Amino acid sequence: MTSVTVVGSINIDLTSYLDRWPKIGETISVRETVTSLGGKGANQAVAAARLGASVNFIGAVGRDGFGAEAAAALRPEGVAILLEEMTNTATGLAFIDVGPDGQNIIRLSAGANGRLSPENVSKYADILRKSRVLLLQNEIGLETSLAAARIAREAGALVIMDPAPAPNPAWPAEVLSSFDILTPNAGEAGGLLGTEPQTLADAREAAGALRSLGLRGAVVTMGADGVAWSIDGSTGALPAPRVRSIDTVAAGDCFNGAFAARIASGKSIEDAISFAMQAAALATTRKGAATSLPRLDEMEAFPAQRIA
Repeated sequence: MTSVTVVGSINIDLTSYLDRWPKIGETISVRETVTSLGGKGANQAVAAARLGASVNFIGAVGRDGFGAEAAAALRPEGVAILLEEMTNTATGLAFIDVGPDGQNIIRLSAGANGRLSPENVSKYADILRKSRVLLLQNEIGLETSLAAARIAREAGALVIMDPAPAPNPAWPAEVLSSFDILTPNAGEAGGLLGTEPQTLADAREAAGALRSLGLRGAVVTMGADGVAWSIDGSTGALPAPRVRSIDTVAAGDCFNGAFAARIASGKSIEDAISFAMQAAALATTRKGAATSLPRLDEMEAFPAQRIA
């Protein structure tokens, strides 16, 4: 077992599946609505745990029914749950619409996630110091993420930041250099660099450009096209596996959780990236956020599920 600590968001997701996208001002019926555990932080924690890591999750919920529901959903995953309960604040909610092509739009209400503070995180300093990998995302306050990164890095942990949702305004170099590895998608990389990569070759250049801003490196994900990276002198690009994708919700979270788990277990950068890309591809073949995330035994059978 390996040690990954995730500091980040935990939500309840309300996901609706649409036969077509509505026009502005139009009301349409949805095919199905599902309530489930979500939040980038919780999704990443579940992904890492299902793929073999020993995982701690530090986050915040409100003192409401949604908070109890979120904690109850996370508990069976074997994640060590360290939740701050915030008074007079609702648990985070995500309203997700999934179109007929599997693509999605998400409206996010941060709720308690937005109140998780550096002081809250500092209570778990011993856990952060004992972690091999700290995994962060941009669904909690930046100062809170920076505080967690500072504690973990001082003890030698590798800090991975998934800059999603895209930072606005873009983070300057002094913020980026507070992390070790950045894992943006094409749009997030474009927001940080000023030019959005369109191809894997572009993504490889973007990863190198991000690395030059004070990071150990970056992995730029390009959805169905694949990923490119530049980390500690290792550079490359890999095409994505071809699968019958029906729902891309949490695919990025799956990639990050799988990548963190693999790195924490001592695997090489290229091995971790390849494994994470396959896990994310498999997640897109199922509905939902946390519910779509694969387990190790499913990864072993994955090659048989690809499109020929």
